[in-house]
Amino acid sequence: MKFILFIFVCSLSNAFALDAVITVLETPLLKSKSYDAPVVQYLRKGDVIKIHPSVNNNTDYDHLAPSPAKYAKLKKDMDESPEWNQDPLFKGEATTASIDDEFIPTLDRQGNTVYVIRDHLYVYFTKPKELDQVILKKDPTDYRLEEPLPKKYPLYSLSGYRGQVTLGVTQPYYESYPYPSNVKNKGYTSPIDLNMSYLRKTPDDQYDRYFFGGTLNLRTFSNSYTLFNGNSTKEQGLKLGIGPYITYDAYKGIYNRVNLYGSINLYLFNQLNIAQKNEDLEEQRNYRAITISPRIGVQYHRKQILEDVDFVLGTSIEMEPATTFRSTSAANQQSWWVSRGNDKFKTRTTFTLGGYLGFQSAY
Repeated sequence: MKFILFIFVCSLSNAFALDAVITVLETPLLKSKSYDAPVVQYLRKGDVIKIHPSVNNNTDYDHLAPSPAKYAKLKKDMDESPEWNQDPLFKGEATTASIDDEFIPTLDRQGNTVYVIRDHLYVYFTKPKELDQVILKKDPTDYRLEEPLPKKYPLYSLSGYRGQVTLGVTQPYYESYPYPSNVKNKGYTSPIDLNMSYLRKTPDDQYDRYFFGGTLNLRTFSNSYTLFNGNSTKEQGLKLGIGPYITYDAYKGIYNRVNLYGSINLYLFNQLNIAQKNEDLEEQRNYRAITISPRIGVQYHRKQILEDVDFVLGTSIEMEPATTFRSTSAANQQSWWVSRGNDKFKTRTTFTLGGYLGFQSAY
């Protein structure tokens, strides 16, 4: 008998109402288990309420419970005992609620049973399972606007975006075609590099530091050579690439920022035009390839030099892996080229430093 009484008392250990706190700005108490049910009352963030104790039930030991007949007799004896002080909340109601239910029973001001949305609560179990509760990252009921209000309020306007255009120069491109004749003189120019990027803030970034998007890169250069066979040659390069782009604001002040970034340029169009000339003879050939070039860099942003416009000053280093260029046409002058037909040549892996300046629109 003592063992049965012990099991019964253990089974009633969850019979006292649990405390729970409202975690959203505002939540309704519903008359029934439905989002369309009439609203009886509203609760605000921080309000502590009592919820049905069956939420704390543990079914792991149900197999040790007494038989229904013995359970009914014990409950009758306990209810009639003056020493038994059962929590008055929900007394006499047969309700079974679970922490996984979408609606949890509680009481309104008049003592009637109503229901609160489970995701809007944090239940104080005073047990380790209390820490397993999932709290909403974004409050779906918070309609408030942070001040200062957007400039175009109440009209809708995009936010968390950056558009950037930079123009710069890089180290000369020293790789060239392997001419059959030795080179007598070389003339290099610094490539011109144009970059356009469009970025947006990454999700769940509360500090507006990470931005991700895409970039478009255009680079052109021209080098000239004089050969011992009397030919003068000119190599003109043109590269057009696109790729992903990610940035991080390492330092974020009111008017000054330092930004780290990385990108991968897929140069779908990478052409080298080679023109050789000797007195009245001239011949041109195009060589093309597809390359993938990663780039990292750092930028300084001076905020708001004009309304919503920032000044950008930066530097970068880009790796161009060894690349095989192939000719697109046959040659007429056999002695000027390595091969008259399907000509090709391979460049070495290079690292290129560059400097840039430009403008950015952040909104």
